[in-house]
Amino acid sequence: MQNVWMIILVVLAVVIIASLAFYAGKLLLLLQQQTKQQAQLAQREQQQQLQNQLYVEQSIYTICKAVNAGQCELSEGALRVWVLLNRLPEQQQGPLTEDYPGIYQMYQVVKEMPTHEVRKQQSKQATAEQDKQRLQAEKNLESLIQADVSRLLQRFKPV
Repeated sequence: MQNVWMIILVVLAVVIIASLAFYAGKLLLLLQQQTKQQAQLAQREQQQQLQNQLYVEQSIYTICKAVNAGQCELSEGALRVWVLLNRLPEQQQGPLTEDYPGIYQMYQVVKEMPTHEVRKQQSKQATAEQDKQRLQAEKNLESLIQADVSRLLQRFKPV
């Protein structure tokens, strides 16, 4: 009778150990799948960041070419380029205000000026005053902005 109980206990112990081993194996498999998914997600995010960065760099280059060719006003180009420069990863930005002082100064002049519908709704006098201020800043900062544009064209020149 004791042998029967001993056999039952051993069989029960083996069943419990086998069940726990199966459960541990299942958890290990789930952990591996989760780790693989996280690695794939991180890789996709990194690829997306690289694509976004490439888009920003190409946009900066294109705008600078337009400014350089006189196809884009200095103020508009400076505004657009400044916003894009600030979208670059921090380690690639550097001291933007020191590296591109003309673009920065022009941005400071025009950043608060209304555009589109708001500009259309304001008085003609206010629009004329803003245009005068913007054109004067373009005249004063032209050489600095053109120097900044040249540096940016070199920096973001496609390979």
